[in-house]
Amino acid sequence: VAHAMGFFQKGPDPPEAKIIVNPSNIRRLILKRKNSKYIDIWLMMLIISSFSLALPAPVEPGKNQQPLYTLNQLIALANTNNLLIKMADIDKEIAAAEYRDLRALPNPEIEYAWGKGEIPGDPVKPSLWELGINWSIPNPLYRHFLLRSRGTGITEAEIQAEINKRDVIKDLKSHYYRLRFSSKIKTFAEEKLRRLEEINKMTKAKVDIGEVKEIDYLRSLVEIQKSKTDLFRILKIIAYEKTMINEFLNYQLPEDFTVEEDFAFTPMAEIETRVNRLIEESPLIRLKLNRVKREKENLKSAAFSIIEEIQLFGGQEKEMDGKKWTVGIGVSVPLFNWKSAQIKKARLEKRGVRILEAPLKQGRIDLDRLMDRLGAEKITSLLIEGGAEVIASAMAAGIAD
Repeated sequence: VAHAMGFFQKGPDPPEAKIIVNPSNIRRLILKRKNSKYIDIWLMMLIISSFSLALPAPVEPGKNQQPLYTLNQLIALANTNNLLIKMADIDKEIAAAEYRDLRALPNPEIEYAWGKGEIPGDPVKPSLWELGINWSIPNPLYRHFLLRSRGTGITEAEIQAEINKRDVIKDLKSHYYRLRFSSKIKTFAEEKLRRLEEINKMTKAKVDIGEVKEIDYLRSLVEIQKSKTDLFRILKIIAYEKTMINEFLNYQLPEDFTVEEDFAFTPMAEIETRVNRLIEESPLIRLKLNRVKREKENLKSAAFSIIEEIQLFGGQEKEMDGKKWTVGIGVSVPLFNWKSAQIKKARLEKRGVRILEAPLKQGRIDLDRLMDRLGAEKITSLLIEGGAEVIASAMAAGIAD
């Protein structure tokens, strides 16, 4: 009635503005004055007085308002506060530090010795001394390919950090959209509950005058209780989504925060251009290609690792018969290729084989540690080849059943 009479303007109702009118009183008023020609005036005065009493007090701008955050603001906070993104940045720094440490060449060794000589029958004791320098440098070819292999570790850390960042933002967006959706559902649920309460009051008034049975009033109470249960469930979902968003941001938001929509249309390129660009820029594909490159460099470095070091030495020494210089280069060539296992491992990795290494225990593989490694790698299917002793050991360790 109030809307029809123009007391409300078009748009949302003011906060907490309600028309407090008891339908049963209006009904009794109509029954008592049904023969009066002033019934419309009485109804209008009653509604106007109720409306004037229910007007809310003016609210100061910005007071008691929940902090609002857009999706872009949440993403910016996640980039600076999320712990997974911070850990990925630390991994990048570790990879860069390891590469710098590997690039550093060993320091040369300087030796100096001094003493007195003795000649039989000669009272003069001549001085003797020796000065030398010894420098062991890595094999240049082995060092070159090893550095290229470890250099891919920096690229891999950067790509992995990008993947972690995308995963965090994806999960953050999921919780953001669920929160927005649940907030919309909450608005509808509150409106439904308000309508049910109005119907309940009208049903109560009809029960009082005998138009409907009391069972209809009880049914309306049941519907109100169902609506309150649904609203309670939605409020719990909203609280959970807000907690998850705050967890992604390392609890940098106040507890009473809320989010607002900031959707905007973004023009997209042609599907062929977009797919090709996404394939080339995909971090998962770049990570796989980087690992293939690393295994190739590992294979080359393993091939040249037979000779790992080259020794450069030089010096001067003074003896009783005079001074002499010593300059040379030393290369250690093994009689047996004890790097064959490393080369074989590099070849298998180049073909795409993943090799897991487990520590030894009493000269054998520690199956308990191997079990932990398989669990960390999320390997659920395992084929074991060997004799009865190997199979029995695997079953005793719980690897196979």
